Amino acid sequence: MRTWLWSVLLLVSACAPSSPSLSLSPSRAALGEEVEARLGGMSAEGAQVFVGGTEAAVTLREATTLRFRVPTNLSGGPQVVRVVRGTQEARATLGVLGQVDRNRILLRLPLGQTPRLPTGFTLLRRDDLQGCGFALAELGYSGDALGRALAELEAQDPSYKADPESLWSLSSWGGEVVGAPLAHNRGVGGRGVRVAVLDTGVDGAIPQLPGYDFVEGDAAPQDAFPGGHGTGAAGLVVEVAPEAQIIPVRVCDGNGVCRASRVVRGVCWVVGNRQGPTVLNLSLGGDTPVEALKLALQAALGQGIPVAAAAGNQGNQGSPAHYPAAFDLPGLVAVGALEQDPTQGGLRPAPYSTRGAYVDLAAPGTALECVTPGGGLGSCTGTSFATPIVAGAMALWLSTNPNLSPAQLQQDLEQYARPLPHPPQEVGKGMVDLSQKP
Repeated sequence: MRTWLWSVLLLVSACAPSSPSLSLSPSRAALGEEVEARLGGMSAEGAQVFVGGTEAAVTLREATTLRFRVPTNLSGGPQVVRVVRGTQEARATLGVLGQVDRNRILLRLPLGQTPRLPTGFTLLRRDDLQGCGFALAELGYSGDALGRALAELEAQDPSYKADPESLWSLSSWGGEVVGAPLAHNRGVGGRGVRVAVLDTGVDGAIPQLPGYDFVEGDAAPQDAFPGGHGTGAAGLVVEVAPEAQIIPVRVCDGNGVCRASRVVRGVCWVVGNRQGPTVLNLSLGGDTPVEALKLALQAALGQGIPVAAAAGNQGNQGSPAHYPAAFDLPGLVAVGALEQDPTQGGLRPAPYSTRGAYVDLAAPGTALECVTPGGGLGSCTGTSFATPIVAGAMALWLSTNPNLSPAQLQQDLEQYARPLPHPPQEVGKGMVDLSQKP
């Protein structure tokens, strides 16, 4: 009886279908790069491919092999690849090369060894890193298939280890959560756009173009505010739009007082000195509107200069209207602040963020890592720091379409904003979102 039972179990086991297998070549690939998927126990006919939950375009299909392109809207890092055909599914992991320099590669090799390089690679620099026990070579690469290039280098010698030249940036959850890295992966970095930061000045730790100091009346708008308000704002612009150029315009003194007269002069100075696509960042304001400032902003908008303005930090004081954000001007985007919700998860309006019908969009504004004078790092909180995230987003949009009017740019930002389950007077159209566009 026992022998008969074991025979049945073995027979069932032998007849049971095995799970389909999947192997990928290359095992790492850049956004948009073609990858070959080889299937075991499964046909490629009619199969769909998903990378990290996003369907990939299939470029070739034959028998048990197919090729697909890595979707361009993914973050870098390990991503699960699923090949699905009816009820069958095969899985493997692909190393997605996201925010990297596609023309440079790092090659680790033994100390004292000169790398053997295939055609298409050039040796830019080589160092024996005695303290780490290996040599590091920086290579130039002229091809367009970065993942395959990494695999080709490692095939030259078992001791070789090739890595992409990752382009890391300052860590701040604000830029990441609005999808800025995904925009960078699409090649959108704000190139050719200038962002004028009207604030307490900008420290030299932030690369910048010549600006002006309306407090001291000279051409050296250094940040004299304790902790560096304008420096932090400029750094957040650069985090979102790393290729944009900062124009520092000091209109606030070392005590954080921003006289309206200086702000008006600052806006008009930017208009008068405009060269190419420009964005205004106004992380300032008060409860009393100034008509001259409204006129100055109308002039800026009329010259094609969009404006990002802080909605205010009086959410706990009855939310009085905050100007210039409360001016009803198409192309002027009033920005509220969001914070991470530790209890429910996700994002919620920051309690300090001023509510009002004039709020257009929201962005992260609480506990953002930001640059301080001298090049250090600090923590920034307030609608003042949600605003440069939107200004950076504006720069990205303008870099792809310099002819967008401020009103059209605002419409695009609002159209692609991520809806949030909160009243519009708190978050406007939602959180600025760069994950899909521009």
